[in-house]
Amino acid sequence: MNALPWYVAGLGAALLWGIHYPLLEHALKRVSLVTVLVLTVLPVLVVAVVFRDTLWRDASVLMAMDWPDRGRILMLSATSLGATVMLFLAIGSRNATLASLIEITYPLFIVLFTWLLFRQVHVTPSAALGGALVMAGAALIIWNHP
Repeated sequence: MNALPWYVAGLGAALLWGIHYPLLEHALKRVSLVTVLVLTVLPVLVVAVVFRDTLWRDASVLMAMDWPDRGRILMLSATSLGATVMLFLAIGSRNATLASLIEITYPLFIVLFTWLLFRQVHVTPSAALGGALVMAGAALIIWNHP
């Protein structure tokens, strides 16, 4: 499915988020959070129209799943909206740089929820050390910018 190496796609995502966050900060200073939310969902609506057949097929797959599995997939909507609103609030209250430096702690929560939801752990010693350094950096930023 993916012709790009995972690290190229990851760096591409980092590059695009690096552009996206300052644009968010700029927009949030000029229009409401609701308008920014709607603007960020517009490309998703285009994708939904273009791939409507795939969406219909996936809807039947979802309906055939048991409720626990279906619920975990449907939670994507609520967690995405909640995380987006929290991020926009953080950027609007401070700035894109500091908000992103705190948000980068999310891998700790990924480890926690991957274990809680699926009983899987993907942490190596080097990843744990890197995560600890990220958390220490976030703590330092919060301490100096209350």
